[in-house]
Amino acid sequence: MLTLVIGDLFVPDRAIGLPSDFKKLLSPNPSAIPSNNKIAQVLCLGNVTNSIETLQFLYNLSPSFHMVRGEYDDAQLLTQQLKALGHESPNIPFHQVVTIDNLKIGFTSGYQILPRGDDVALLTLARELNVDILIWGGTHKVEAYAVEGKFFINPGSATGAHTFGWADPDKDSDDEAGGESELDDAENDAADAKLEQTAGDDSKEGEESGDQKPQNEEPAKAKLDLFGEETADASESLSGSASNEIDLELLNKVSESTSVIPSFCLLDSQGSACTLYIYTYLKGEVKVNKVSIPRNN
Repeated sequence: MLTLVIGDLFVPDRAIGLPSDFKKLLSPNPSAIPSNNKIAQVLCLGNVTNSIETLQFLYNLSPSFHMVRGEYDDAQLLTQQLKALGHESPNIPFHQVVTIDNLKIGFTSGYQILPRGDDVALLTLARELNVDILIWGGTHKVEAYAVEGKFFINPGSATGAHTFGWADPDKDSDDEAGGESELDDAENDAADAKLEQTAGDDSKEGEESGDQKPQNEEPAKAKLDLFGEETADASESLSGSASNEIDLELLNKVSESTSVIPSFCLLDSQGSACTLYIYTYLKGEVKVNKVSIPRNN
């Protein structure tokens, strides 16, 4: 079963719309997409903002549409638009939990997670929701990693909409004092994009700042290499001639200029097995990379 994970579109506030190649890729096309590879449901992380056309496009991609509210979404307007589209349950919560095959998946826009994108806060929410996979947005950066048997996914911004950074004053203070911050956007965008596997890495923030609190230690995070594996048949059927080769030099330049690379994710689940496909739009081409999501029996 294919599940589209998409969010932070900001149309027309910060972006004109989805890249045309993304729209062509996602649009139902029986001649190009095998019936068993059609998108079964959509998980939208919010911040669609004011484009009824964009909302309608996402809604019509599958028979099952789920959405959570972003901080820039007008809940009343979106509710009215979903009603007009015929959605059975137009209420838009801050987070939802869905079951896909044997996997429990929670998803949220991410703006209520403080500090923004914090690993400990995300793990806490995943425990509270009792989910196998937690999906969040808000940072406009693609991320995928495993912590304590749970998997965490951020699909980034599907339109490449800019972000204002969401700087954390506490982390800024640590940086000025010489401490390291794993979530420092300006310094670590390129490193996060590579997502090299660093299983067992413990947080060094507490040690370096001298304020070590065992109960707030960052969990060991196993980041997965999203840009080294070959594209599988399921993604090729959706992307046509998509390549899995990422131009890291270009990626670094884009990160340094604070631009955002358009991206979204597909989850291909079969029972308890699940594969993550990450689609990015670079140099006018759609790039596809896959990660097998680990499962604890």
